[in-house]
Amino acid sequence: MTAFAGSHADAADIDYTAASAAEIEDHLADLETQRDTAAADLVGLQARLDAAQAVVDEAAATYGTSNAQLTVVTAAVESAEDDLDAKVATLVAYAQEQSDKYEEAQDASETADELTADIKAAQQEIAGLDAQIDEAEQARDEAAAAEAEAAAAAEAEAAAEAEAAASSESSSSSDSGSTASYSADAATAAVEFARDQLGESYVYGSAGPDTWDCSGLVQGAYAVSGISLTHYTNAIWDETSAIDRSDLKPGDLVFYNGLGHMAIYIGDGQVIHAPKPGDVVKISDLDMGMSIDGYRRV
Repeated sequence: MTAFAGSHADAADIDYTAASAAEIEDHLADLETQRDTAAADLVGLQARLDAAQAVVDEAAATYGTSNAQLTVVTAAVESAEDDLDAKVATLVAYAQEQSDKYEEAQDASETADELTADIKAAQQEIAGLDAQIDEAEQARDEAAAAEAEAAAAAEAEAAAEAEAAASSESSSSSDSGSTASYSADAATAAVEFARDQLGESYVYGSAGPDTWDCSGLVQGAYAVSGISLTHYTNAIWDETSAIDRSDLKPGDLVFYNGLGHMAIYIGDGQVIHAPKPGDVVKISDLDMGMSIDGYRRV
């Protein structure tokens, strides 16, 4: 008999801090399936232990009456008188019976010991899975709450910026094509600052030092040159000057989706931006699939 080794494959490792609520829910379902399987295994092990223990108990009861059995055998031998073969046969049969019972009891006792160890291992496995399930349930609830909060915040921001976009349309059309002075030092410093933040996480409403949203990144990039911009996409639109696409230079700003998003142009048709919840500060193509509202210079 082999020692209990569990009846399931370990669930794949999962990083709860990076996983979505749906991914954690799938992982939780795997853990619960494993626990159910382990619990079923435990029931089977206990049934086998009960059967083995019954054999041991029966053998013990038999040994308890061995003196009475020996008396019966002795009487049978004596009654055979001078028939030596009959006496020997009786003694051999008795000895064989006792040997068989002893062997059966010995095997059952060893099996019971092994099953007891297996049951302990199964109970430990179930306890471990219970702990993992508790952890997964907590992580799932936290992830779901964070996702709901981020979605609500993004919806509120989009609604506010869409409302403000209407009032900025006239400014956009009147400023389009106008010339604006270009501060190379401030623009270069802004691009370098933005590059230094590559890979840092997007967090709505954040303006550093380690997490950003789109307007917070722009605000921080120009703050290094002492230029103060408002942490709000619509406000930054109003605080900057319109330029043509053909006049784009590194450090200029690109606005998208009804002023719902913005990025810093870095040259060669690319921008740096903080895109959305679950993403990081990164480089993307200027034409990244979102509608472009206009181009502005600080």
